[in-house]
Amino acid sequence: MKKLIAGSWTAGSFNVDKFAKSLLLFRNAPRSGAASPAQMVLNRPVRDALPAHRRSFAPEWQQKTDVLEKRARRAKEVQIEHYNKTAHSLPPLSIGDHVVIQHPISKCWSTPAVVVEIGPHRDYLLKTPAGRLFRRNRRMLRKRVPVMPGTKSTSTPTPPAPIPVKPETTSTTKSMPPAPEASPKQANARQRGKPKPPTFAVLRRSTRTTKPPDRYTN
Repeated sequence: MKKLIAGSWTAGSFNVDKFAKSLLLFRNAPRSGAASPAQMVLNRPVRDALPAHRRSFAPEWQQKTDVLEKRARRAKEVQIEHYNKTAHSLPPLSIGDHVVIQHPISKCWSTPAVVVEIGPHRDYLLKTPAGRLFRRNRRMLRKRVPVMPGTKSTSTPTPPAPIPVKPETTSTTKSMPPAPEASPKQANARQRGKPKPPTFAVLRRSTRTTKPPDRYTN
């Protein structure tokens, strides 16, 4: 409705005719249950500024009210079912609990506070260490356990029990018989199977006598 009023201003003045036409269109626009406000009140659509055929207002083209109500009820049930899939109830907080406030824009849990008052509609009045007061809903609060700096745990850890070591048992090793000597044929066969080392050619120097050039003799 606010958009209709804002769109009816022309050259700094409110245009009544423009607002009346937009109001007729608003009354004929269907809602979530596929029924317009005019159909809910008059059980039929009304004529507006948009051109329409005369037979479009006939009763056979209009859906029954009970069908629209069933459709709207079913749509609401589906909406509730989808919402309850991930929804869960949060435990209530008490006065003096330390919590962390979620930032509404960045969604970060960054502001510590203490609950000082409990409201009637799952809202809590919180006080930060700087002295500021905030009123937030339960879903924007997360309970935390305060840890004071410099505190150490007084309980001393108990040393672990020693693990008993079993004495090593000396195993009796049986004397192995000496390996038999290889025959000459087997030794030759083993030497044949071994790869031969690579042989390199010996470099030789040329025996030709060199003569100095005669271009510098004259």
